[in-house]
Amino acid sequence: MCSFLGILLFRQHMETTTVMSKTPNRRLNTESLDNAETLLAQHREAIREQAKIMLSHSAADIARMSTEDIQKLLFESQVHQIELKMQNEELNRAQQELTVSRDNYAQLYDSSPVGYLTLNEAGIIQKANLAASALLGCSKQDLLDKRLGQFIHPSDQDDYYLFIRNLLSQKTGHVLNAIIRDKHDSSTHPECKYFQFCANLSQPSNKCKSPTYVECYARVVYDDKNALQICLNINNITERKQAQETIACLNEKLEEKVRKQNNALTSANLSLMKKVEELRRSKHQLLEREVKLNSIFNASVEGIITIDIADCIVSANAAVDTIFGYKPAELIGCNIDKIMPLSPREVSYYRLPRAVKFVDQIREVEGLRKDGSIVPLDLSIAEFSIDNAHYFTNIVRDVSLRKHREKLDKEHLDELAHVTRLGLMGEMASGIAHEVNQPLAAISTYTQVSLNHLKAEPPDLKKLGEILLKTQQQALRAGGIIHRMREFVKSHSKHRSTTDLNALIHDAVDLCISELKQSNIRLIFELEDNLPPIYVDQIQIEQVLINLIRNSVDALKILPANQQRQLTIDSLMIPNNCIRVRVKDNGSGLNEEQQQKILTPFYTSKADGMGMGLSISRSIIEAHKGALHFNSQLEKGTTFYFTLPVRRKSNER
Repeated sequence: MCSFLGILLFRQHMETTTVMSKTPNRRLNTESLDNAETLLAQHREAIREQAKIMLSHSAADIARMSTEDIQKLLFESQVHQIELKMQNEELNRAQQELTVSRDNYAQLYDSSPVGYLTLNEAGIIQKANLAASALLGCSKQDLLDKRLGQFIHPSDQDDYYLFIRNLLSQKTGHVLNAIIRDKHDSSTHPECKYFQFCANLSQPSNKCKSPTYVECYARVVYDDKNALQICLNINNITERKQAQETIACLNEKLEEKVRKQNNALTSANLSLMKKVEELRRSKHQLLEREVKLNSIFNASVEGIITIDIADCIVSANAAVDTIFGYKPAELIGCNIDKIMPLSPREVSYYRLPRAVKFVDQIREVEGLRKDGSIVPLDLSIAEFSIDNAHYFTNIVRDVSLRKHREKLDKEHLDELAHVTRLGLMGEMASGIAHEVNQPLAAISTYTQVSLNHLKAEPPDLKKLGEILLKTQQQALRAGGIIHRMREFVKSHSKHRSTTDLNALIHDAVDLCISELKQSNIRLIFELEDNLPPIYVDQIQIEQVLINLIRNSVDALKILPANQQRQLTIDSLMIPNNCIRVRVKDNGSGLNEEQQQKILTPFYTSKADGMGMGLSISRSIIEAHKGALHFNSQLEKGTTFYFTLPVRRKSNER
């Protein structure tokens, strides 16, 4: 009976044990898994001892039971025995599962990439996994019973101990970011602020080895013996820290670059604002200038006509109405030939737009008015471009009044020249009379000889013919002299023709030859052959030559009789398409006062001179677009020289 009561008590304890075994352990850790078998054996021994005590107290109760009760109790004990057997099998399976779970947990614990440490209240490492040992640089066995603080970098020691103190006092989870000390570093190894992010982002500098940064998360738990433990998770955040510090370095560099660019942009903006202000002022000045130019453009007395490369008029000012009789709007889009037509010779000559050939030149052209009349013009052309399009501005001036004045001046010059020629002829009368007297005397002599031959028997007709031929030649010579004198002194309208300048020189010398002979002057010609013809008034140019020759003759007459008197006349083609003629003597020359006044009107060094010869000669040469000059040296002589352009008729180009 006592044995049955013991079994019953043991069943009750086993049921309690079963309930406890089925209750999950909320603080499951590796220590409970390792001690599971030991705890179970201790529990079974305790139940057995309790059953023995209970049976010793209940033996009397079993003795008083009936056979039927004993059988029932026996049946129940058998049932409970089977039940205990099944429970025991269940406990064995649970133990096996717990063992497998413990092995899996241990494998996961060691293979986890996160480091796990178990510390006691003093911060001494009780347990560690492989990841933690790798981070701390020690094996698992070497980590045990060592303080975690000795693995923390000195720069983070204060933060670490504050972290442990707060954790133990508040019993809540805390986080710590720290640097793990390198076992090869000294305790005073400085922390690198940056990872030497320079040219290569992926490689830190060798001068500063990268430290290991970790993030620690800890919580406080209690083990089966109610002992305080600190569970610590350690994550390697070195790469993240490097990335953060690299980003910080990049941000700092970017901010510096942005600051510099901002300064540059500010400076550029100020410069741009200054330029905008300058442009605004320039625009205002351009507007003012445009208004002024428009007012000048429209108020100008000269016609301003702009044409394009095709000779079409694109703009004209108000002056064209006065000059041509057209309103500006009537000319827009028309060809320039409408108001300044080309001659047939010019049409065949020009192939490019004619404005191109005469840019920066002043020309005399003829314009065509609306009423069909001709107006003389001075034309100058300026070229400019807008957007790669070429334009030509024709500036025309009506020179009708100037031409009229020039005509009056030339008529007056012709009159003065005629008077001067009459004076010259009067001065040359004795010499010319001598020249005419010679052929007349010869004619008289030849006539007398002819009469004598006619009286002879029989008359010598052959000799008579020769004498009559000589008489005719002398008569023609006298007639030529008189004809040249008449042509030289008569008043005539200005007539220009193409002539040979060397021939004019010889004609002028022929009229002065008697004076040269009488004064015993040696005449030297140095004339260039094959000179191009010139287009001049032959009588006026001959007058200039005679005047210069007679001035030299007058200068040579005062030389001593024993000194050689020499007069040189030369002609030469010079650059700029001109012919130069020089009349040079070896007289006494001109003093400084005479040189300053010699070309002024009414100045003369002769007692009976008018002082108009050289002045009129210069006017004649300038009227032919030439120039008259001189140079003189005392006791060496004087040279007068003039230039005449080689030019064809005015209607030729």
